[in-house]
Amino acid sequence: MSEYRNNRRGRANRQTAPKRTRPRQEKSRIRFTYLLAGIIIVYLVAQFVMFMQRDTTNYIVAKQGDIVETFSTKGVVIRSEQLVTAHEDGIVQYYYPGGKELQKNTLVCTLLDDYYGEILDERINEIYAQIQDVDTGEYEDAFESLDEDIASSIASYLRSRSTNNYDALYNLQGDLQSAVSKRKDMYSLMSNTKVTALLQQQGVYSQEQNKVISNMYLQEGGVIDYSYDKYEGWNVDQIGPDFIENYDSHYNYFEINMQKVEQGTPLYRLVSSQVWYIVMYLDESQAEYFSGEEHISFIYNSSQKLSGYVDTLEEYDPEGGTYKLVIKMTTRVQDFMTDRIADIVFTKNSHSGIKISDSCLVEQDCYVLPKDYVAESNGYTGVLAISGEEVRFVNLDILLTDDGLSYFMLPPDLLPGTLIQKPNSSDRMTVGQTFTVSGVYVVNGGYEEFKIVSISYRSQGYAIVEGIEMYDRVKVGVSK
Repeated sequence: MSEYRNNRRGRANRQTAPKRTRPRQEKSRIRFTYLLAGIIIVYLVAQFVMFMQRDTTNYIVAKQGDIVETFSTKGVVIRSEQLVTAHEDGIVQYYYPGGKELQKNTLVCTLLDDYYGEILDERINEIYAQIQDVDTGEYEDAFESLDEDIASSIASYLRSRSTNNYDALYNLQGDLQSAVSKRKDMYSLMSNTKVTALLQQQGVYSQEQNKVISNMYLQEGGVIDYSYDKYEGWNVDQIGPDFIENYDSHYNYFEINMQKVEQGTPLYRLVSSQVWYIVMYLDESQAEYFSGEEHISFIYNSSQKLSGYVDTLEEYDPEGGTYKLVIKMTTRVQDFMTDRIADIVFTKNSHSGIKISDSCLVEQDCYVLPKDYVAESNGYTGVLAISGEEVRFVNLDILLTDDGLSYFMLPPDLLPGTLIQKPNSSDRMTVGQTFTVSGVYVVNGGYEEFKIVSISYRSQGYAIVEGIEMYDRVKVGVSK
């Protein structure tokens, strides 16, 4: 019996023996987890310390570049144009889209008697309900050209876009309005053609052919357009220095559907010459740029690069120093039919040299002394400092020698007020005179050095400088 109990006790011990190892395994896992977490924490702390100690200084590489000197102004566009109006009431029928260049005696539009008024309105509504089915083959090239103009206007605006460039936005608005207006003109002409066909089917139009009030022929060749701003017919002599300030108009567009018009209603605008002008008023310094010039180039409305001729440049107000400039243009008048006020940018000069950012430049106080007090010793440059009866050589890093003066930063072993002696002479002076100079901090090969620079030109956030070498690494945003 006792043997049986012992056997059972032995089996029970064997069965429960593995349970004794579990606490040990769990403790081992916990220790390993803590060790791994500790390693990760140490790694993260090390990375943080390295990040904090990392050199975050920004540099630029000094390279050859150009800064173009420009000035901008506003000009008034003047063309040889006239606004043609209806001399009687009637229904107007057009034959050409806006922007079309036509020859003299071309039939532009016809004034018809308003005999079938409501019938015409019904037919126009029918046509616009079917506008998608109209064959565009006749105007396919014109539509394609307009699409290209719209895409070009948007692309030019995006290229020159900036936060505060509202003028460019308004110019884009005007370009798109003009393009959309021309597209509407062509749709209207297509509609007019179909209206005429429908009226002929009903025998109405043939009756009205005998009731034409008048046919409007061009008295001279030119470009027609269906917009106006009420300043048609003005010439360059009428444009004074306050014209832009007082200009409170804008270009109005009118439909060219077959519609009823009253006497005096604008029918179309005719620009009879490819010669047009831009009038602007300048101050004396701006006017000097055009003295003796004949052919000039400029940027028109932020996107177009144009060229023209100096027609006249005259002093307008001697006391105020105001000059009147008239630029003569001889091409592309139809591209700018709805411009009266334009933004003009001229390029005056181009400055070349080592170009760096303005943010690299710092103002630094340097000590200065006559270069005759600079001594040479064993290939080193310095000064002879006097301490009692003792004369010692103190090494200096001369930054610049100009106009008989040497500029340097004060080394630790040379204090302000120290007495120095001119080499091979009994003349003495004290160190203390300072001068503020412009310079940059250059870091080549890990060694930082301040260098004095002379600024030959500075504009648009950049500077052309002398005093550093090509490919020097120059600190950006330094404040000392």
